[in-house]
Amino acid sequence: MKINKDYHMHSKFSKNNHAKSKLEDIVIEAINRGLDEIAITNHGIGHPFYGIRKKHILEIKSEIEALNKKYSQIKILFGVEANILSLSGETDITKELIDNCDIILCGYHKGVKYKTFKDFWNFIVLNKLAKRFGFRKEIQIQRNTNAIVSALNNYKIDILTHPGDKILVDIDKIAKVAEKNNVILEINNSHTHLNVEEIKICKKYDLKYAINSDSHIKDTIGNYQLGLDRAVEAGLDLDRIINLKK
Repeated sequence: MKINKDYHMHSKFSKNNHAKSKLEDIVIEAINRGLDEIAITNHGIGHPFYGIRKKHILEIKSEIEALNKKYSQIKILFGVEANILSLSGETDITKELIDNCDIILCGYHKGVKYKTFKDFWNFIVLNKLAKRFGFRKEIQIQRNTNAIVSALNNYKIDILTHPGDKILVDIDKIAKVAEKNNVILEINNSHTHLNVEEIKICKKYDLKYAINSDSHIKDTIGNYQLGLDRAVEAGLDLDRIINLKK
């Protein structure tokens, strides 16, 4: 078994050299690894350190269209990994992205341009205290979870990336809302989430999953084994993983 599609990877269009590879190099490596579909999903414009620049949206789309014509053996999707920016679940998914992207991923990331100081204080300071010392832990879990749930309810998101990573959440509540909104949950091969225990909780819901590499350099495109190992250990029905080829 291996994945034949990888829906989460970053390119040199990311700011500050966050990712290393050019689009065509990514495509060639994906073909060499036997993938038949990939999505280029740089961080959204709400991430001042790692995101794409608004002026590059149409440039990336145009380059991907040209690469699709040049390499007919693979389908290349233009996507974004959007960022959650507030406790109320606002994201940096703009109309321009909706109009131009083939696929929209979204997840929580640190270092984004939060909407207010209160959002920054909660997501960064209070979450750090909750994780390290247990300070107001249950309150933070509720706030974090509600932010993600609101994003799932208010935006058309295709894949929720690495849920449970970076902040504490109620994964059961997130899975329930993801089921309602037909959102695919990611088993991220680069991060440890979804982890085994989280997959065990989620698998009771009628959900689909994607094992993605979250590659930041072409050499790791299509990596999946760690994610697959977690799915197997959790007893997940592997038919529910949309990009796993048996």
